[in-house]
Amino acid sequence: MKTLSIVTAALIAVAGVASAQSVPVLSSVAATTLSTLAPTVDAGSLSAIQIAELNRAAVSSEGLQASDLYSILRN
Repeated sequence: MKTLSIVTAALIAVAGVASAQSVPVLSSVAATTLSTLAPTVDAGSLSAIQIAELNRAAVSSEGLQASDLYSILRN
């Protein structure tokens, strides 16, 4: 019984952490740049890591360059 309680508590904790993580959204700057540089890329197929990298690069001092975009999309 004690084991069942511990397992249940662990499952609840893991489920709570998983639901607390938010899915990143492409910023408007990154979305505009993406549609300009690579209009055939489906933004819905991007991974969370790719979205985060695109958002970060889009607001950097250099902006999102084509070479950066293709590097992010390959990885």
